[in-house]
Amino acid sequence: MNSKKLISLVLALTLCLSVMAGCSSPQGQQNVGPNETPQSGGQTGSATLKIGVVNKGYGDVFAEKLAEAFEAKTGIDTVVDKSNSSNWTETALLAGSKNNDIDVIFDINNLAMKNLATAYYVDECERAYADLSDLYDAVPEGYNTDKTLKELVFPYSLEACTWGGEDKGYGDGKQYFVNWASGVEGLVYNKSLFETYGFSVPKTTNEMFALMDQMKTVNNGSYAVNADGYTIYPFAYSGKANYLHYPQLVWWAQYDGIDVFNNILQGKDASGNYTAESQKTIGKLSSFDIVSKMLTMDNQYTDPNSASYSFTDAQVFFLAEQSFMMATGDWLEREMSTNFEGGMEIAFMPIPVNSDIVKNCTTVTTDEQLSEVISYIDGDVAEKPGYVSDEDLAYIQSARSMYCCEGNQHICYIPAYSNNIEAGKQFIAFMLSKEGQEIMLEHSYGNMAMLNVDVSQFDYYESLSNLQKSKLEIVQGNGGATFVGKNYVHPMYYAGGLELCYNLMELAFGVDSGSGSYKSAKQFWDNEYEQVASRYDSMMAQAGVSN
Repeated sequence: MNSKKLISLVLALTLCLSVMAGCSSPQGQQNVGPNETPQSGGQTGSATLKIGVVNKGYGDVFAEKLAEAFEAKTGIDTVVDKSNSSNWTETALLAGSKNNDIDVIFDINNLAMKNLATAYYVDECERAYADLSDLYDAVPEGYNTDKTLKELVFPYSLEACTWGGEDKGYGDGKQYFVNWASGVEGLVYNKSLFETYGFSVPKTTNEMFALMDQMKTVNNGSYAVNADGYTIYPFAYSGKANYLHYPQLVWWAQYDGIDVFNNILQGKDASGNYTAESQKTIGKLSSFDIVSKMLTMDNQYTDPNSASYSFTDAQVFFLAEQSFMMATGDWLEREMSTNFEGGMEIAFMPIPVNSDIVKNCTTVTTDEQLSEVISYIDGDVAEKPGYVSDEDLAYIQSARSMYCCEGNQHICYIPAYSNNIEAGKQFIAFMLSKEGQEIMLEHSYGNMAMLNVDVSQFDYYESLSNLQKSKLEIVQGNGGATFVGKNYVHPMYYAGGLELCYNLMELAFGVDSGSGSYKSAKQFWDNEYEQVASRYDSMMAQAGVSN
């Protein structure tokens, strides 16, 4: 028998026949007798599996639908507890087993690695959460593949759910979480307006700026106007939210390369040493320069009132056809459901590649050549440009595949003191199955777990909105996306206080360059570095790391 199928069979039997009670001592877990019913959260008299969900960007209906289908499939009584508070699950976990009966939690804030490292939320258990590694060694149900979950999830997701390991110098290398949402972020555009004015989606950042200049003059030398007579600006943003962080991180990683960027997330330089200098790369400066050009009022790409907009204001502004583009996430439609009823097509665009990356190439030296190579990578042309080397092609291909992702914040886990651990694992395995992901797609606004699978196999795929289809297509296409974003895995981040950005770019750049509050990209870059360098030693001490 195929070894992966054997693992799956063993796991399935384990989940069906074995029930593990919550921690009663630091040494391990207490088994329930063969005729006893698993209890929940240290409580007695209840065989109910309780699912906790925070109702935010993807709602909570999906959890209810999953619970209904899971109960029908397994006969396990399953209920859903929900809240609109981002801190609700943390408060519940702190209450401990005697006051908390939640068995499986869909969370939106990832403090998990810190909790593992500090034994936080532990109620006479060795770890804060139940070990889910056996799920990762099994083949999820319903897909036409022999790949295990560990092989199907994006590498970004696997790292986000794994607590260190021997190669990291901390943690045990086990998986304690699964990412239940992809949380893809980037640039969305009004596809209907693009088609009306004959605009093409830019492939490079230089092409993006050329397009935005064109947008300012498309109406007899002035801005376009919508049906209500309002100006249509090239770009919409909020001065109170760092949504520009999403494409900025991608432009940074595109320039520096994914390996260097992943070192930066750990607080390390290319040699693997902890040093503040790791945070002062040319790619970071280049990315700030792009955002500063987009936002400075000198260039007039945005509404002059943008600095006062909340993120919801900016999203309404975009959906009211007062801008061609904006930075946001795949939760846009759900959050804006009362403001947006369709009638126009909006879509994610592939992130334009940072034009500065030609400085790192030897055979691609102009933006025109960069655009031609991207056209080949995208499949728009069949023949590879003869001038591009294999090394440059691989570098540009990696840059083109990058997208920002908040999926590592959206974690599903089981508190270690749950007395329904095995039933909880069954539920998580069901959620990750094809049947479970069909439910997720339909009831969480086109969201799905971070599985690199062919999305066309899902029955509900054709019913998705154009926005969600465009997200899934660019994420799953060409072998799968390379995700970048905030990282909660490494001690310098979850314990040391390291951040990828400390100040709002929107406030620094979104004013006239003559304003006293304006900072150039170089000034902003220097200031960001100073905030790291001035306390890097204390960060390392707090994180418990050393060279």
